[in-house]
Amino acid sequence: MQVDAEALDIGKVRHSTLVDSSGTRYVDFRRSLTPRWSVVWATLLGGHLALALSAGLVAAVGSAVAAGWAASAGLAVAGGALIGFWLHYLMTYLHEGAHYNLAPDRETSDRLTNAFVGLFVGMNVKAYRKVHFEHHRYLGTTRDPERSYFLPLTMRFLVEGFTGIRLVRALKGYREVVRGKSRTEDGQAGGGSVDRVFLVAAVFNGAVIACSLWAGAVVLAVAWAVGQLLFLPLLNTVRQVLEHRSEFADDLTDYSVVPHGPVNRLFGDGLFAAVFGAAGFNRHLLHHWDPSVSFTRLKDVERFLMDTDVAPLLQRRQTTYYRTWRQLDRI
Repeated sequence: MQVDAEALDIGKVRHSTLVDSSGTRYVDFRRSLTPRWSVVWATLLGGHLALALSAGLVAAVGSAVAAGWAASAGLAVAGGALIGFWLHYLMTYLHEGAHYNLAPDRETSDRLTNAFVGLFVGMNVKAYRKVHFEHHRYLGTTRDPERSYFLPLTMRFLVEGFTGIRLVRALKGYREVVRGKSRTEDGQAGGGSVDRVFLVAAVFNGAVIACSLWAGAVVLAVAWAVGQLLFLPLLNTVRQVLEHRSEFADDLTDYSVVPHGPVNRLFGDGLFAAVFGAAGFNRHLLHHWDPSVSFTRLKDVERFLMDTDVAPLLQRRQTTYYRTWRQLDRI
């Protein structure tokens, strides 16, 4: 198969046309790509462990350091950044759960996703799935509900992300999509359950804060709230910009009116990429090309494609988070 070397969107390449140098068709190779469940759960539970250790560290430092109000506030913000980072790590698995890849059985996968991820981030995977599948369908168009990448990476963008303004807007858009989808389906699937998961998560996170205050770990209590409400949404929106905003995007164009166009990237296997881009986000280009493949097999997909005629398309989109930040930075 001959590929247009100028094309930037591998999404235009059909699975059925790809054959590697040994003559193996991708559609045949794909049948071997069963999820590696041990990797799924080792990495997900590793995130829980990192979050718990981070919370313990914040509590220990906050208790050990005798400081005034200003210094305690600084420790709480720094601790919030650390906690928010690991909450963001866990949130990437909500995406994997949306594609039914946390367990072989779909219902079991949904229950586990809500228990091990939704409890921390306050989102029901069934509701998120409705929004996320629209994102796949409408990536790069004005109808994409996941639209953080519509805006340039400016100081205003970061301030709105950090202060929760963008979180409120995103949640409002998500609810509109969920309600719209529910009206077209039998019953109210997802509508009520969104609130139940949110309420359970609110109780859980409130209990973490309350128990911290009761134990005298005030810095941890504040840090948990800061990480949950400020750093988690900030990191999530920034990551989406780095994944999908074009380096050629016009800062003054309103992409809610003018189509942005689909953009995806490969961020490599470095330590930061593997953690910030957990659950396969570091190979987001491949996920959008074949969404149902488990993140544990995306590296295998990359190896196969690099042995086909589409290798130049992948090479053109290989980058790092730092390099992409430098390209998109308007601060």
